[in-house]
Amino acid sequence: MSPAYEREAESFFGELEEEYYQNGAGLKDTLDLSDIYAKYDHLFDRATVEGLLARRDSKDKRYLAEFAAFQYLDNCVRALTEEITNAETQASLDWDGRSTPYRLALSLLAREPDRARRRELHRRLLAITEQHNPLRADRFARVHGEVRALGFDGYESFCQDLIEVDLAALAAQIAGLLERTKALWQEELAAALSDGKIPREEADVADLRYLLGAPQFDALFPKERLLSALDETLSGLGAPLDAQPNIHLDTEERPRKSPRAFCSAVRVPSDVRLVIMPRGGREDYNSLFHEAGHALHFAYTDPSAPFAFRCLGDYSVTESYAFLLNMLTRSPAWLQDVARVKPDPPYLRFGRFYQLYYLRRYGAKLTYERELHAAHRPGPALADRYVKLLGDAMSVEIPGATHLSDVDDRFYCACYLRAWVLEVQLRSKLVSEFGDRWFARPDAGDYLRGLWRLGQEFTADELARRLGYSGLDVDLLIADLLAAPA
Repeated sequence: MSPAYEREAESFFGELEEEYYQNGAGLKDTLDLSDIYAKYDHLFDRATVEGLLARRDSKDKRYLAEFAAFQYLDNCVRALTEEITNAETQASLDWDGRSTPYRLALSLLAREPDRARRRELHRRLLAITEQHNPLRADRFARVHGEVRALGFDGYESFCQDLIEVDLAALAAQIAGLLERTKALWQEELAAALSDGKIPREEADVADLRYLLGAPQFDALFPKERLLSALDETLSGLGAPLDAQPNIHLDTEERPRKSPRAFCSAVRVPSDVRLVIMPRGGREDYNSLFHEAGHALHFAYTDPSAPFAFRCLGDYSVTESYAFLLNMLTRSPAWLQDVARVKPDPPYLRFGRFYQLYYLRRYGAKLTYERELHAAHRPGPALADRYVKLLGDAMSVEIPGATHLSDVDDRFYCACYLRAWVLEVQLRSKLVSEFGDRWFARPDAGDYLRGLWRLGQEFTADELARRLGYSGLDVDLLIADLLAAPA
């Protein structure tokens, strides 16, 4: 493919990231993608995409073909995507006698201690979610039709061909993880529910959201130390924030700003935006450190690398760096040295409960999403399967209303699962080379910067081999989960 195509593709990528940043940061009430896609529609017309798919004889061409094919699909459904996103951005509900933005109400759910109020808030949120499910069903049906028009058997085969991940094999591996950690999950869930004074037989997903918010630990993570804790950590690695002008911090509070931190890589590596609406608390630290992992990866990527290796590729890699940093908030050494708190056993045990929850949830989602995408159009039977699969994995009641909203494009749940496997391998490597306090070692920072510089040229499997492993190994993750919290 010509250099001109890559230049235009990168410009498109940047404008798209800018638009998502403006909307997520609360600077725009609407997400306006149509003009951007119209400006660059020649990059993703069917003939161009089919040509790119036919010429995947090198890794950079494979990444470009993957990018173009997924953007082709996104372009086909952009009007529906905008309608759904804008409806959520602008939606509000009545709560405590005032109109509360939908996004803000989602964050309130994890902080509502009264079970009756929590359930009522959740009911109102689900009602808004369900309103948009017909649009989501239309969107999935259109996507499925387009991949068949491109000559693929279905969405799963389309994704597997492009990302080169055997989703059936991964699902089988993760099913083994779920089975081997089932007893531990039941034990940790029972303990968390007991601590939260929630009757086991009455527990639902809203209760889990509250337990995961862990307000009992919020005092350990004060709002006023959020950014200084991040800067101290990065300084220990030889990468203080003030030495990285290409990472732009957005900390302003805005009514419609996303309550969760996020990273927008508008131009890699020169314009990387780390967005947070500081509230304090464990979850705030966790999400900020996660997104900081993305920001560091993109900010240290080799600027001379081609666009395909700077911005595209296997997103499991950047997610593994994000998980590596947010796992520090569970590290006894980091808690002592940076957070300046005693790593009490209840908090360390909560950390394992938290990770088990997400691994089990995403493992069940992978199985469910394979079934969702095998159907030509979502229907009531899929809602039932969602309730069954996630309910079995989480051992609580799951609402069917979220069976279409709780789905990311491109089987991104597989990226997260692979990233969790790679993260524990990378963390084990750092501990073996630099000790438990690797986060305070500039030489560990040098080691990480050497990896970050690679961008996303290498897949998660290839990176695991560069770390000295035979490949991605779920057994190390299982062993890490089963080990008693330090």
